[in-house]
Amino acid sequence: MRAKITLIALVFVITCLGTATCAQAQVVGQPYRLNDKEVDRILHRIENQANNFRHSLDAALDRSRLNGTHREDDINGFIKNFDHQTKQLRDRFDHHRSVAADVESVLNSAASIDRFMRRQRLSERAQNDWSALRASLDDLAATYNVTWRWEGVAVLTPTETTTVVTATPVGLPYRLTDKEVERMLHRIEEQSGRFRDSLDTALDRSSLNGTEREDDINAFIKDFDREVRRLHDRFDEHKSVAADIQSVLDRAARIDDFMRRRGLTEKSQREWSALRANLDELAEAYSVSWRWQ
Repeated sequence: MRAKITLIALVFVITCLGTATCAQAQVVGQPYRLNDKEVDRILHRIENQANNFRHSLDAALDRSRLNGTHREDDINGFIKNFDHQTKQLRDRFDHHRSVAADVESVLNSAASIDRFMRRQRLSERAQNDWSALRASLDDLAATYNVTWRWEGVAVLTPTETTTVVTATPVGLPYRLTDKEVERMLHRIEEQSGRFRDSLDTALDRSSLNGTEREDDINAFIKDFDREVRRLHDRFDEHKSVAADIQSVLDRAARIDDFMRRRGLTEKSQREWSALRANLDELAEAYSVSWRWQ
């Protein structure tokens, strides 16, 4: 009997550990949405670190057997391409037009350098400067929701690069500025108020007035409003994540199911359609894949 109890306890512990691992894995890949200043700081850090790496690499190459060879020409070409892609990303960010594809281009050009650095053991300073730059590029990829792995990249020359970056498949929207996201949240809150008013009027004139179905939809809307307020609070604190958007959309799905099943007034249907469109934009802004059932 004791052996059986011990076995059950062991299974329980393993199950709990497995559950904890799964819960942790779900958090990975959903970083807080960085505000404009934080993204700007990442770009500045990459630019400064790229400059440091360039200088330490030049010094290391001058003291190595690669000095004056085609391999030196190759790495100089890789760095020139990386600098070009980084400058283009910076320009597009400053004009509020940066997208995940721009980050992919930077990472692809960096992959060429990374393969060279792994094959050629140069000075410790050059290796350390590249490691620091790599870490900042990982931060950049996470900021734009770009899935990225350094391993397994096949790169021969600056013009022969195998792309290994895959971005989230939500249309690669332009990264919205803080003000644009703030306006979007205000628009959702205002549109939600208009929908609530039109629905109240429609319900009062329908056969659902005073029924449990009316209580249900009122509860759905109350729950939805609470999640929208929570999202706005977390955005103001610079802590909004894709999971917060998902929570808002899950609540909205209940309302959508109700609206599709109940033929209420044209105005309430129109107000809900407008709110749905706003929510689609919100999902896209946070790279959340979403389909209304």
